[in-house]
Amino acid sequence: MRLFASHDQAVLDYIGFRRDLEGVAAARAAEAGTDTDLKVIDTIFHKMEQVHSKRNPSDEAELDAQFHLAIIEASHNVIMLHMMRSMFDLLKEGVFYNRQVMFKQRNTRDILLEHHRAINDAIQARDPDAAREAVNVHLTFVEDALDLQNKIAKNEEIAKLRYAHEQDR
Repeated sequence: MRLFASHDQAVLDYIGFRRDLEGVAAARAAEAGTDTDLKVIDTIFHKMEQVHSKRNPSDEAELDAQFHLAIIEASHNVIMLHMMRSMFDLLKEGVFYNRQVMFKQRNTRDILLEHHRAINDAIQARDPDAAREAVNVHLTFVEDALDLQNKIAKNEEIAKLRYAHEQDR
């Protein structure tokens, strides 16, 4: 989490990498995933729905990472799978970090669940274009929300400096 907490660009680079890789993986999962692969993805999504009502960021982040990894597994691309498995800790760390930051904004949890629903629905419908687009929408939202939260945090830092200055006068 230190990497993401201290390097805004690393977060954006990682999300961009994930958007590219996972968009392709979701399309491939929709096309080439077995019926059992799709059941695994669907099962994890339904667990996400159940955990959603408990408002536990750790459980949600864990299932979120599992959901995305299951999609990559269902793509049946050994290189993609190897890359993401080698980065699974980074994926879990990134998802957890993103959710910690994003949950400061209202309705984010509900929006993220709906994004995962759209990804799952497209894969279950075996619609590769819709699956790729759903991943793109999801990760673009994450990127934009994190960027907004970073701007808010920087604005707050500046406001605190102005306030301290005003107190010293």
